[in-house]
This record gives sequence, C-alpha cells and structure tokens, in this order.
Amino acid sequence: MPTIKIVKDKRKKLKGNRFSLSARICHKGYVQYLPIPKAKMTENQYDQVYVRQSMDEGSIKFRESANEFKTKCERIYSEMTVYNPSRFRLLVYQKDKEIPKTLAIKDLFDYYIENYEGITLKTRQHFRLSINKLETFQLGLTVHDITPEFLRHFDLKQQEAGLSRCTIDGVFRNLRRVINYFMLEKKLIPKTYEYPFGRGGYSIKSFFGRKLVLRNDEIQKVVDFNDFNNDKEMEYAKNVWLFLYRANGINFADLIRMRWDSIQGGYLIFFRKKTQSTRKNNIKPITVPITPKLQELIDKVGVKRENNPFILGLLEEGFAENTYENLSHKIRSNINEKLLEISIKLNLSVTLKLKTARDCYATTLFRAGVLKDYIGEMLGHSNSIVTEHYLASLAIEKTHEINMHIL
Repeated sequence: MPTIKIVKDKRKKLKGNRFSLSARICHKGYVQYLPIPKAKMTENQYDQVYVRQSMDEGSIKFRESANEFKTKCERIYSEMTVYNPSRFRLLVYQKDKEIPKTLAIKDLFDYYIENYEGITLKTRQHFRLSINKLETFQLGLTVHDITPEFLRHFDLKQQEAGLSRCTIDGVFRNLRRVINYFMLEKKLIPKTYEYPFGRGGYSIKSFFGRKLVLRNDEIQKVVDFNDFNNDKEMEYAKNVWLFLYRANGINFADLIRMRWDSIQGGYLIFFRKKTQSTRKNNIKPITVPITPKLQELIDKVGVKRENNPFILGLLEEGFAENTYENLSHKIRSNINEKLLEISIKLNLSVTLKLKTARDCYATTLFRAGVLKDYIGEMLGHSNSIVTEHYLASLAIEKTHEINMHIL
C-alpha cells in the first residue's frame, strides 16, 4: 500500500511567497505530487490552518476540502489494478462524469471508456473502434435497437464489406461487455430489456484463424543466421526474436516490460500483461527456465543501466501507459522491418515477425510430441480449450502429408 499525505509542496515558488498544498503519493519508491485545487497558501496561513488547527469556519472548511481530496486519491488508488501515475492523475482530476441519461449506445460506450477502472489505453482504443463501426453502420443506435436480428444483419453486411471474422466478433464482444456493464453494475438498462446475446439470441462465434508456421529446418536457419553485414539493428532484431522464442514464446509486450528482478534462482518469473488486464481469476506466473542459450541472449540484449530496472532498458520506472504504447509500437515496427529482411535473405516460407516466435515455440513442442497440457501451461493459457484451438491451427502443415496418399 502507498502512503498518501497532505504536504507543503515547495518544489515551485508561487507569487506572494505562496506554495501549493498537495497530496504526496509514495508507491514503491516512486513519488507523485498532486496539487489540491484552490489550495495555495503562505507559511502563516499553513501555520494557522494545520499547525495551530484554528477552529474558525474558513480553516475548518479548508481542512475538510483537503481531506476530501486525499480520500479521493485513496479510493482511486484502491480501485486500480495496476498503479500508473498518468492514469492515476487523470482519474483524480477528471470531473465525475454523469451516467448517461439516455440509452444511446455511443453515450454508453463513451462513459465506459472514460470511467471503467483498470481499462488500458489499448483496450480503450479497441472499444472506440467498435463504437465507430456500429455508428457508421447505423447512426444514433440505442440499446433497444440491439436485437438478435440487428446483430445477424450487421454480421452479414460486414462480411460482405470484407471485414474479418475476428474484427466482427471483437465488435460484438465489446458491445456485449458495455450492455452487461449497464445492466448488472450501473443498472441503467431496464429489466424489461430483451437481452440479445446467448441462448435464444445471437451467439458470438469462437474464431481461431489458421496459422502458417515455420518448419523446424527454417527455425534452425534463423538460429544459425549471421549475415548481418555490420547491421547492428538486424542482429538485435534476430536476438530479440530468439529471446521470445526461447522464453516460452512470450509476447514482445512482456519482454519490453520485463524487469531484472524477474530473474529468480535460474528462472524468469513474471505475469503476462495480457492476463493481468483480462483475467480476474486463475492468474498464474509464467516460469521460464534460463537455459545456457537463453542466458546468452539475456547477455546480448540486456542493458544494465544504473537505476533502470528493465532488462531491455527501454522504459523508465513509473512510465505512463501512453508512453509505453508509443514506444512499443515504434520499436516493434523497427524490429519487424529487420526481421522481414532476414526472411528474404533466408527465403522463409512464412515472414518472420515478433508475433511468430510464440507460434514457433508451440509448434516446436507440438512436433516433438509434448503433451498439449504442458504446452498450454508453458504458454500461460487459462484452459486446455485455448490450447486445443491453438494447436489445431498449427497442424495445418499436416494436410500436405495426409494428401500425399491421394492417387
């Protein structure tokens, strides 16, 4: 738990020898100051209000207002799943937005995006894309327009327009989440509303796209590749890809956030970013054994800078979520460009990308006869159903072997 105190904030001098009264938040060594609105005072005023505890009406109201601000900080901190200074500041200072007075879908989405605790920047962007798709299809939608017939019609027309199955289902999942939120938590939607999803309504598809994966001999080509021509960025890209591949096929999002203190007793132990924001139960750490090959990659890509706790050294302690997203997007694009060059040099059947490291890790184990439950555990899947679909899609290469029997 943090310590949150009301303090004299003298970091910046104000006119008339005044200073701001601020809430100081100390979280695991990170200190954040949030000035209390309309709380600027002199030393004499501070002495009267807080040292001598004056009982005049003005001093009492001032203390009450400051304590309300401190309480608000404590409440917001307690509701955050992951402390993020920028998000914390935004939540503290934003005015409490009124719950929509209408059942317009856009208003419900807007409220959910801005007010739901723990929602990440990436998720907010995903929800905005969903409401844009819905509003483009039919402007001014209300909850009562969302019927099984509407959903089936939207599905059909979006397929005809060339929208992918995955994108359509994503829109529906976000729509369902918003409707559930205003039915079960905010209780804005009346009980008489006919719920459009599930039994008797529209069922969202469970879609897992086919994956084309590198053959074992192609993965070995990547391992052996050294034709960099002094291109340090290309060499770095290959090493990062191998790091992901050899570390249980982790996502780049996890590597960029991975800390030096995740190394414990010969293992990398960490929680996936994805499961921290999408799961409330059954959250388990990923345990990666540090083999000699993986240790070699840690030594190559690791940046041990003073006071920087992250292995890649690309982030700073207390980073803002939008800073992370922008940096991640830029680094990912640069690395994938270099991986494309390697793919061309090696004439690979599947383009090398950061995300293919996970597919290749699972495939290598699958081809070696490792049980699916073990593969799912190493990947951090919540249940065997996810792994079943994952491995089923990876088995597409078997179709050639099977059809070799055809005359």
